[in-house]
Parts: sequence; structure tokens; C-alpha cells
Amino acid sequence: MSNGKNLTALAVKLGMRYYEEQNLLFGRLSGYECAVREQPEKKMIMLHVIARPAAQEDMGMERLLEQLQQEYPAVMAAVYENFTASVRLSTATDEDLLQQAETLLRRITDFAKKEDYRPCCSGCGKTKDVRRFLFDGDARMLCPACRARAEADLTDQWQKKKFPHHSAFKGFIVVLVILLIGATTWIGVYTSGHSAVLVGVAMTVLSFLGYQYMAGRMKKGSVIGVLLGLLATVFLCHNLCVAFELVIAIGQQQEITITGALMFIPSFLKDPTNREVYFLQLGLSVLAVVLAAAPMLWFVHYSWHHKERLESLEEPTA
Repeated sequence: MSNGKNLTALAVKLGMRYYEEQNLLFGRLSGYECAVREQPEKKMIMLHVIARPAAQEDMGMERLLEQLQQEYPAVMAAVYENFTASVRLSTATDEDLLQQAETLLRRITDFAKKEDYRPCCSGCGKTKDVRRFLFDGDARMLCPACRARAEADLTDQWQKKKFPHHSAFKGFIVVLVILLIGATTWIGVYTSGHSAVLVGVAMTVLSFLGYQYMAGRMKKGSVIGVLLGLLATVFLCHNLCVAFELVIAIGQQQEITITGALMFIPSFLKDPTNREVYFLQLGLSVLAVVLAAAPMLWFVHYSWHHKERLESLEEPTA
């Protein structure tokens, strides 16, 4: 099996570049883009030559690859797909694989040159404005249109990996449970004589994280639903806290229940001083929730608009 040192020597011999992190050679040989990549976990070396025939019905490359597979015992598979001649060498043999890799690449590129094959985009076969990129671990030559499609595929893969669940119902159930627990905690903290603002912050963060964990990538409707649920919970908790204060204040003179205190709030707000304190406290509670929701909303926005970019390799002049 080859190693980084041997691949580096092969790169120098072929006039290609060695990318150490990917254990990959990529460069031009006889005017054609070639790649050599070792995959130790699969015990194989992959060779790629990107070229298209002048005539679409040309089957010469397929016949050459069939011939090479018969000549070399280490060749496990050889196919010509998407304008790319790919040869898979088994590293389980005792053959000089690097020498064979060089020989195979030269055989393929010499044939392509003789038969007037052209360097091209490995996606669509376009021969102009193509560049080298690393796509999902494989080296590719891509034109702008194929690059855009490849990046869209990468973004889709990223989103599916980041948000693997897709049950909006479970997401809203989790949010509802969080809001109920948060409201109970809010009232309990307030009635014990402490500020419940931090409860609102925790409730906001947990609502967004809980929904995304159960339901996956949030859509606009789910974002609006969570925000409305948070604001409604804050408004309810605030009024219950005011009602609790009224029960204590009025209860010294006459009996009053929480329900009666809630119904008394509109009359309580007719006083300018009471109204100012009421809306100031409500505003602070809403502000705390908004500030806590801001980074959550940014993350949702990022998940909507995030774009995975292909890693650009050394770009040849077009």
C-alpha cells in the first residue's frame, strides 16, 4: 500500500500536485486532468482521467478500459462515466501499484490524445471555463453551472445531516410542554419574590432548540408559531403575576380570587401610574424574550440560506 511519501514522489514524477489532507494527487498529464486518490479503509487506489470524445458515440475509451482490466490483475474495476475514465486498483496485491498507476494513467491519456479527446467539465462535458474542485472527497473539473448544482447538493446534504428529524407535530408538542413548564416556573419564581426574566430567556432558547431537535429545519410558519406562543405565554404570565399582586393588595380588605383579579386588571390600568408600571414590566419581559430569540432566529436564517462551498483546488488557466 502506498503512503504520503510515495504519492508525493509520484506527483513529482507526473508533474501533479499532492494534497496531503485528502491524500490526493491532481494535475495535468498530457493535457488532461488526472486524479489519484488512495482510500486505505477500502484498500484501493482510484485513478481518474477527465476527457470527452469528439464524437458522442465514440466507444474507444470503454474498450481501452476493458482491455486494461484484462491486462492488469490489480485492476478491480474500470469504467467510463460522466466523461471520466476511472480505474480502481486493489492494494491487497503485491504488485508495484504506484508504477502501475503511472502506466495506466499514461496509457489512458496517450489514447485520449491520439483519439482527439478533449479536457472538459466532468459534469456536462463543457470544454471552457472549467476549474478544479474537491466535491465530497473527490476531485472534479466543473464549469460554473455544474459547480452551482454541486454546491446545491452539498447544501442539501448539510441540511439533512444537521436537521435529521421532520415531524412538525412532535416539534409543537415539545414547544407546548416547554411553554407550560416555563409558565409554571415563571409564576413560581415571581410569587417567591424574585425576577422571572431569566425564566423567559430559558423558555425561549429551549423552545427553539426543542422544536429543531424534534422537527428539524424550521419553516416560516413554525417560526411564527413559536414566537406567537412565546409572546402569548409572556403576556399570560405577566397578567397572572399582576393578578397575584392584586389578590395580596385587595385581599386585605375583601376576598378576591385570581380570576376576579384578572377581570379587575382593565379597571386597574385606568390609573396612569398603574398603567405605566404595567407596560414597563411587560415591555421588559418581552424585550428579554426578543433578545433571547435573536440568536435563535439568526441560526434559523443561517439554516435557510447556508451554502456549502466546494473546496477550490489549484485552478488551471482556462
